[in-house]
Amino acid sequence: MRTDDTPDVVAIDWGKRRCAFSRELWRRDSRFVGRQRVAFGVTLLCVVMLAGCATEGTTRILSYYGSMTGVTGGKRGAPHTGVDFDAVKGDPAIAAADGVVARVTEHNGCVTLEHWMSNTFSWTRYCHMDQIDVTPGQNVKRGDGLGKAGTAGRSMGVPHVHFELWQGQPSRPVDPLPLIVGCFDPVEPVASSAREITTEKLRRALTYPVRCARRK
Repeated sequence: MRTDDTPDVVAIDWGKRRCAFSRELWRRDSRFVGRQRVAFGVTLLCVVMLAGCATEGTTRILSYYGSMTGVTGGKRGAPHTGVDFDAVKGDPAIAAADGVVARVTEHNGCVTLEHWMSNTFSWTRYCHMDQIDVTPGQNVKRGDGLGKAGTAGRSMGVPHVHFELWQGQPSRPVDPLPLIVGCFDPVEPVASSAREITTEKLRRALTYPVRCARRK
């Protein structure tokens, strides 16, 4: 039998259910926001790690080692064997370490240098230069100009410097970014041996194959 207070009881019961439902939604939203924050934090950490320790002014990277994306956003047919550094047409491409010019190929604007790094021979390769200023057999120091950045070869028309590091026997391409320490600036002194101090010992290191970002 219904009474006069039945509607109030129903209203109170429905109100409790609605509040419980709202609290559950709030908890779910909070967990979702929390996951978003964690994901954002992890992404930010990865970006910082990829940026490396050279924070004093480096160039933009257009395509990373192993990437399947090209400099214009298209898909590659195979994983990228180097790192593509943004450059202005005519900017100098510079030696990442002391070495000897092993090979020059004019049609794709490439220069290959031979180095002694980490107790083994290593090779660095610089491509897409419109002008090459070195010859095979020439000795170069870290920071010496090898040529002028441009769009030679398969550059997709985008001025940049393609940079590779080859190591091992037989040699194979490896990611050069972990071996890059700092950014070469001709205004500041750099050890000609291209050695950098780590926590315990000296080790061979590379610099970016392009000049530092312009300082304001």
